Amino acid sequence: MKTAKCKRWLLSTCTLLLLLVWGHAHPGAIALAEGTIQLGVSVGIDGVYREEGLVPVVVTATNGGTDVEGDLMVATGNRGNNQYSVAYYQPVSIAKGATKQVTIMVPGSELDSSTYVALMEKDKIVAKAPVSGRRYSYDTLMIGVLAQSADTANFLGMLPKDTFPNDVKTVPMKPEHVPTSGAQMQMLSMLVLNNFALDSLNEQQIQAIRDWTKSGGKLVLAGGAQYRKTAGALADLSPVEVNQVTSVKTLASMKAEKTNPIGLTAPFTVSSGTLKAGNVLYSEGAIPLFAVHSVGEGKVLYAAYDLAEEPVASWAGNGRFWSDLLLKAFGSSLNDYKSSSFDRIWPLHDAADMNPALKIPEVSWFALFFGVYALIAGPILFFILRAWRKQSYMWVVVPSLSLLTGIGIFSFGAMQRGEGVLIHQTGFVQLQNDGQAKVNSVTSFFVPSSGDYRLTVKGQGQTQPVLERNRANEIPKIWAFAQSDQTEVQFRDVEFWSTRKVATEQTISDVGSFESNLSYSEGTLKGTVTNKTKFALRDLTIFSGSQLQEIPELAPGASAEVNLPFQPSAQARFGHRQSYAMQALPAHMRSFQNERTREQVMIEMLEMTGRRGNQSEIVRIVGWTNQPVVDAAVQPENAKTDSIALVTSELKVQPSKDGHVYYPTGTFDVTLAGSSVPVVDEGDGYRLEAGDITFDINLSQEGKKLAITNVYLYTWSDDNTTFAKEVYNWKTKAYDLYEKAFNNNVMTGDKAADYVSADGMLRIKFAHQLPDQRHIGIPNVSVEGKVSPL
Repeated sequence: MKTAKCKRWLLSTCTLLLLLVWGHAHPGAIALAEGTIQLGVSVGIDGVYREEGLVPVVVTATNGGTDVEGDLMVATGNRGNNQYSVAYYQPVSIAKGATKQVTIMVPGSELDSSTYVALMEKDKIVAKAPVSGRRYSYDTLMIGVLAQSADTANFLGMLPKDTFPNDVKTVPMKPEHVPTSGAQMQMLSMLVLNNFALDSLNEQQIQAIRDWTKSGGKLVLAGGAQYRKTAGALADLSPVEVNQVTSVKTLASMKAEKTNPIGLTAPFTVSSGTLKAGNVLYSEGAIPLFAVHSVGEGKVLYAAYDLAEEPVASWAGNGRFWSDLLLKAFGSSLNDYKSSSFDRIWPLHDAADMNPALKIPEVSWFALFFGVYALIAGPILFFILRAWRKQSYMWVVVPSLSLLTGIGIFSFGAMQRGEGVLIHQTGFVQLQNDGQAKVNSVTSFFVPSSGDYRLTVKGQGQTQPVLERNRANEIPKIWAFAQSDQTEVQFRDVEFWSTRKVATEQTISDVGSFESNLSYSEGTLKGTVTNKTKFALRDLTIFSGSQLQEIPELAPGASAEVNLPFQPSAQARFGHRQSYAMQALPAHMRSFQNERTREQVMIEMLEMTGRRGNQSEIVRIVGWTNQPVVDAAVQPENAKTDSIALVTSELKVQPSKDGHVYYPTGTFDVTLAGSSVPVVDEGDGYRLEAGDITFDINLSQEGKKLAITNVYLYTWSDDNTTFAKEVYNWKTKAYDLYEKAFNNNVMTGDKAADYVSADGMLRIKFAHQLPDQRHIGIPNVSVEGKVSPL
């Protein structure tokens, strides 16, 4: 009996000791205060979010106990077995009996079913709650709707699958769902404002919509009689200057295939005005019903009526009509789905690891060093000690020499790296020709000693740590705090002689642009380019297709002459077979054989961020600068900084004096107009079973009338499938054989009158009847002609 009691006593004692040891070994152990702090969590927009950009996680904390001061954090980046990589947090102070609501912006790609929210106090979890919501993949067309009625744009959720093969999700929004920064709206693919009081938003929210649109967003402004209330402070973005409210008796221009026209039994209210920019897509008499124009990198679509107004709202053809309308207005960008923008900057990640300050000494020096060491430790010592008859000292001298050698190598490495932090920044700057630029960067820093470090990135935008698979804890050791004007990323318990990285995406103002005076004449692109940016550039290349011109350097304010030959009939066929980005790398940078340079790695950013389809004939300038493009600093150490950035811009080509112009491949938007079978989007084309697929090629140019001389077409397939081709005749409203419209892949201006619609659309159908899936690439189109103002 006593033996059994002793065994139980020993077992209890051992268990208690193990628990005590485990508790001390895990300072971040969970210590929940049950019932004291209650956490409520909502993610995205009423629980719906897309895994792109920043997603709001709204945490409501109710304190039923004593005053609490700590951090509310969202643990993300699950690596399995409750191991997390990053905590996105905000400091909070909650008085006894109080309720506080905090919004934490988190990358959508890092949210999953295991993500949790916790209130931390002195590195202890005192309250914890799961994050749950409906997650949509990055290839979902997510449409936010700000309207008086939550059902206003439900018809957009039923767009036909033959033109929108991926998911479409409409999300009703409230004023509190609109963030105060454009960078925080990337979760949305499109935003619809309809019969909505814009003045219910504050100035920061309205500016966020403006900034989001200019950086590539798609904004729809509608409302009919309530249009002015809806557009409000954003009216300057609209392509139409609205001056009155009127009514129409018919909507004859609004048609949809296989659907009865809209039957109006009473006058239909619309807003009316004049076109001030862009193109009218549909009109009723002199009244523009729909118009679109570009604003920065984005587009704004004007609709003259209230989208919730009957009988249009319940019209059976509404979904099909808006499918055609959106493709006309926004083009291929609606189907240009990409994974997270931070997944598309791997060239910057790779180049950030190539810090020049951490360059390993040449192998030849190592060989010489170890050769001398082997010579001393071997024959030299042997002969010296034998001459002294002290051979037994070899057992002491050789290990001592090895130890001293090791210390010497370590000291040499430490001396090379210095005593401070080594910061290395790689950047990619896309100038937008309006003084602004989209900037991606990766900032890495090497630490000489272990400890805690904080990297601060100034400016608005999205900043997130670059995750490493081997670094994960139940309570993360990487903490990110996003503020209105900067983001702080804390790295805790960093090992000595190790590197950490942070990726950033920002839109920066007052960067400047390239001023170009270029035109095509007699088989040559001629003119001047002036550097109006703030960057001192080196090793520049101006290129179009396989033609390029190198410029050694171009200081701010300096100009260079351009002289590039071109052949309109020679399509950029190589663009789908090899990297056109390498064409933009100066010849002397391509010749390194022993190792890849930072420039050779970073130039791939041109491929990663290029527009859908072939753009290799677009006239573009590329150059390099050693100026930092993002303001980043590491604390607490003094730091040595090295930077390199790739700066690029599309160059505008003006018509020649007689109006002659050539628009190269990549100028025109090519969209999927429909298919008879399901298709798989492969980025540069589609894969389909036996059946047909139709492309619309929009040849219109905003604010210009184009008289076509020649249309040059190049079609291709990755698996070399020969597709049957037909071209739509807009006069007969039927398809004609390809050979009737094109001769040797060239359509002359007289035929363009039949095969290019009044609004500039060229429609081509491809078909095959083979038993398996086949690939069809996005067609390459360039146009030669003359332009005149509308």
